[in-house]
Amino acid sequence: MESVGGSRDVIGEGIEALQQHHGPFPVNQTTLSLSPDAYDAAVERACDGFADVYVRVENDDGEVLHVQGEDRRRVPRCVGGSETPLSERARDAVADATGIDCTIDGIVRVTIAGVRNAEDTDAETVYRLLVLVDAVYDGGQTERGVWATESEIPEFV
Repeated sequence: MESVGGSRDVIGEGIEALQQHHGPFPVNQTTLSLSPDAYDAAVERACDGFADVYVRVENDDGEVLHVQGEDRRRVPRCVGGSETPLSERARDAVADATGIDCTIDGIVRVTIAGVRNAEDTDAETVYRLLVLVDAVYDGGQTERGVWATESEIPEFV
């Protein structure tokens, strides 16, 4: 079965590049079976870059910044590739999504995910890096964000 969104070699090269820029971090591996709509979204993100980056911004009170979605809250995220440094892309994504300025502390962990379509076993596997980074609040008002004591990070990240 072919894969879209990067071969294992591309994913391996992505991990190496992240370690060169950000130092060592733990790496996990998982397989995700998603609904067709969620799978299609993963394929689309794969065309934009090899990593989904989740940014956990904490303020001085220990609260974590979230974006309020239609049905739930989540930490800010972006798609990472090799053309723009991960820390710059993550910082910009937080500002764009919430109005908050932050400084990226570093990578907490990386998960290699093989993403599959739960309803179409013939669909190609999409390989993604799911990257969790920590960040510190620098300033700004939450225009579109909300602070919460509990961090809403997907369990597979």
